[in-house]
Amino acid sequence: MKLSEQNIDQLYTFTRQHYVEWYDLQSELVDHLANAIEAEWQKNPKLTFEEVLDLEFKKFGIFGFMDVVEERQKFLQKKYAKMIWNYYKEFFRLPKIILTFATIYVLFLVSELFQNPKYFFLTILVIGITLVVTNLVKTTRYSKKRAEQTGKKWLFEEVAKNLNSFPVMFLPINIFNVINSFTADSPWTETYSLVSASLFVLVGIWMFVQLKIVPKKVSDELEKTYSEYQISK
Repeated sequence: MKLSEQNIDQLYTFTRQHYVEWYDLQSELVDHLANAIEAEWQKNPKLTFEEVLDLEFKKFGIFGFMDVVEERQKFLQKKYAKMIWNYYKEFFRLPKIILTFATIYVLFLVSELFQNPKYFFLTILVIGITLVVTNLVKTTRYSKKRAEQTGKKWLFEEVAKNLNSFPVMFLPINIFNVINSFTADSPWTETYSLVSASLFVLVGIWMFVQLKIVPKKVSDELEKTYSEYQISK
């Protein structure tokens, strides 16, 4: 026996009722349950859809789908971190490594034009934080618009959003503390400018990869896999 479209819809409803609110994970569970139910029907064709579904759900244990959700979140977190690292490494291979070191050198030269380079880097830091916050606000609004239009949420997108919030909370203050420590007990030197320029470029590249490149790759992957992910422009 094969499941009907009505049965498939029932499975989606079933996953939602058991606290799986993300469509990408719902689809995986529905596919798993559908295959398991059809296999069970081959052995016990007299069982009803509800009976077989209950049997299959019990195989997930007393916590139901919660363990699946947790494991999937961990998997996607690792996948997202690996994507960031892979794209980040590209900036230290030819030809991008030339641009990386050139940017560090230019930033160093510009900072030395200022009487107190420390304030130049602090200004860059404020501008960077503003750009990051603006990007996160824009991304959050776009995700909300998609959820409103499609009526669906996406676990991979939510994992990415949660991980992308980390730099905003921790990196800026850490960079500020590093720069401050340079001049705590000694005057600013060219070495401090070079270290600061390097730090800003390295962190800037990481932020660009994490907030711009990888989220676009995630969106492309979801859009390619799920037609429901697309929204009207």
